[in-house]
Amino acid sequence: MTDQPSRAAVNELMTMFDHVLEEHGFGWDHWHSLLWNLHNVEPEQWTQLPPRGGRTIRELAIHLGTTFLMYESHAFGDGSRTWGDRDISGVGPGNTPEETCAWLRRTHGVLRESASQLTDDQLGELRRTPWGEEYEARRIIELMIQHPLYHVGEINHIRALLQGNDDWDHQDMGRDEGAT
Repeated sequence: MTDQPSRAAVNELMTMFDHVLEEHGFGWDHWHSLLWNLHNVEPEQWTQLPPRGGRTIRELAIHLGTTFLMYESHAFGDGSRTWGDRDISGVGPGNTPEETCAWLRRTHGVLRESASQLTDDQLGELRRTPWGEEYEARRIIELMIQHPLYHVGEINHIRALLQGNDDWDHQDMGRDEGAT
């Protein structure tokens, strides 16, 4: 019997990274995942700026997918990918929400495949970021969990502003119809 290197910590990080994209088995409590927050964006809202806004939902989604590709290339690959290189085997982010969501699944998968090959002992190894800095592999994976959650909040807020439903689910915050 050969001793297999431990992957328990890597597997746990990969589970959390998967939940950033989409969650299953949690009933309604998957509200923070990227694909959940894109599922009810109306097609015309995909490229619509919110009042006084500077970024569209499409731009944020593409930014996240590009970030997955860039970190995979620089931290786990040969470092050759540039920010404008968004294609995976000739497939780019597309123009529609459906095309971009399919592309996001692919970009997530590219980073996941590389990061999941690590052993727990390798999580402390220094890896290069797209910015040229070096961080431990663990920290890079943590960033790829945290960074999307930040932008998912932006996506949710832009969608809510565009749909006129920027309120808490469980309370009306005193802004119900007729309130002044």
